[in-house]
Amino acid sequence: MAEIAQQVKEIIAEIWRESPAGKDGTWQEIADDVPLYALEEGEESLGLDSLDALEIAMVVEERFDVVLPTEIEPADIRTVRQVVELLNRLLAEQR
Repeated sequence: MAEIAQQVKEIIAEIWRESPAGKDGTWQEIADDVPLYALEEGEESLGLDSLDALEIAMVVEERFDVVLPTEIEPADIRTVRQVVELLNRLLAEQR
């Protein structure tokens, strides 16, 4: 899980730096359970938005050669931990 988590964090950090709410952060600064984007005003998050979330999903699909299920809602993959858990499940299903 650690290797996948690092790769996911690197993807997020790259998009985070390019985002309007971006920061010159590194993947090491991204905690596993901090929301990537807020669902409610004032909620603590990295400050990404729905377009950033879509970009993360597309890069994850390409980098890991998986297809995210269409029934996945943005709220289902709001943290690094949730993205990694989903990836582990999808990769296991491919074996």
